Amino acid sequence: METRNPNYQIAEVFYRLNVGASVENDLIAKTFELIITNPNVKARDAQLGAFLTGLMVRGPSAREIVTLIRTALNIDGVTRYKPTLPPGEKLVGVAGSGKKGCKTFNISTPACLVASAAGAFVAKPGSSATSSISGSKDLMKMVGARITDPNEMIEILLETRFGLFPIEELIPKFDAVYGGKTFGPTPLSFAFPAMVNPIACDAVLYGLSHPNVKLALEVFVELGYENAMIVSSTPDNVHHIDELSVFKRNFVGRISGGGVGDVEELDVTQITQHPLATPEKLRQGDSLIENVQLAVNVLRGKSKGPHEDTVALNAAGVLVLAGKVTALAEGFNLAIDTIRSVAGFRKLEEFIEATGGSKKALSTITGG
Repeated sequence: METRNPNYQIAEVFYRLNVGASVENDLIAKTFELIITNPNVKARDAQLGAFLTGLMVRGPSAREIVTLIRTALNIDGVTRYKPTLPPGEKLVGVAGSGKKGCKTFNISTPACLVASAAGAFVAKPGSSATSSISGSKDLMKMVGARITDPNEMIEILLETRFGLFPIEELIPKFDAVYGGKTFGPTPLSFAFPAMVNPIACDAVLYGLSHPNVKLALEVFVELGYENAMIVSSTPDNVHHIDELSVFKRNFVGRISGGGVGDVEELDVTQITQHPLATPEKLRQGDSLIENVQLAVNVLRGKSKGPHEDTVALNAAGVLVLAGKVTALAEGFNLAIDTIRSVAGFRKLEEFIEATGGSKKALSTITGG
C-alpha cells in the first residue's frame, strides 16, 4: 500500500468494506484521521460520506465506534471541566444524536429547562441546526440569551441549575470538515455528541435517532459511563428521533452503577394517560421564529397535549438521572406540574438574565 498518498491509504478501507473483509481498529483510526486532517485528500466530503456510510451499512461494532470517537476528540484535544455542585446533587448532561427521521420542534432544550426548574442541575451541549430549522443554540439566541464561554457558563449553571455549552468552538478542526455534512445517522451518532460536552457530568440522558439502543449502551460503557439513559422513539420503525415522544414506539436503555440493563419498550400512554400522536403533531415550525414559539409556548403552559407530554417525558428522564424521582411516571407528573406552574418559563427568563442577555427578544417571541 502506498504510504505517501493519503487517498491510497483511505482506499484500503473501501477495498475491505466492499468485499466484507475485516478492518482493524488501527486502520479505521488512521483513515478517519487522514480524511479529517490531511490537506491532500481528494473529494474529502465524498470520502467522508463513503467511509461513514460503509461502516453503517456493514454494521459498526462498539469498539469501532469508540475508535472513531476517540480519534475525533484527539484531533482537537477536548478539555472537560467538572463543576463543584452542592452536596448530594448530580449534574445531568443532555445530548442527542440529531439527524432525526422526523423533523420536530425543539424538544430537549425546553425539557432541560423544565427539569432544571424542578430541581435538577442540567448541562446541555449546544449547536446550530444542520438538518432541522433550529438547534438549541439557535433557540437560545432567538429568545435573547447570550452564549458565553465555558468558564462563565459554569458560573451560570451553578447559579441557575442550567447551562448551555456550544460545541463548535470546542472541536473547530473536526467541525470544519464534519459539521453540516451528514443528514442521517453515522457511527458517531451512537455517542459522540455526548462526548463533546465540555462539562464532565455525573449522568447522561442521550437521545438516539436510530433503533440500535443496545449498541449505544455498549459504546457508552466502553467510554467509561456508569450512569446513563439512552432513548429513542419512532412512529413507523424507520424514522427515529432522539427523544422520548408520544409516537407509537419508545425505547429506553439504562446504565446504572456501571451495569447495563435490557433495552425496554415503553408504553408512554400508561404514563401520559393520553393517546399516541403522529409526526404531524410534533412537526417543526415553518420558520425559525415559529419553531422557537412552539418550544416557548410549552414552557408557558400553553401547549397541553402532544407537545407538553413529549417535553415532560424527556424532562422525566433527566429527573430520574438527577435522583429527584425514582421512575419516569413520577418524573412526568412532576414535569407537568412544573410546566403548568410556568416555572419552566421563569427558568428560561432567569437563564437569559444570568447570561447578560435581553428579555426583549423573548417578549417579542411571546407577543408580550
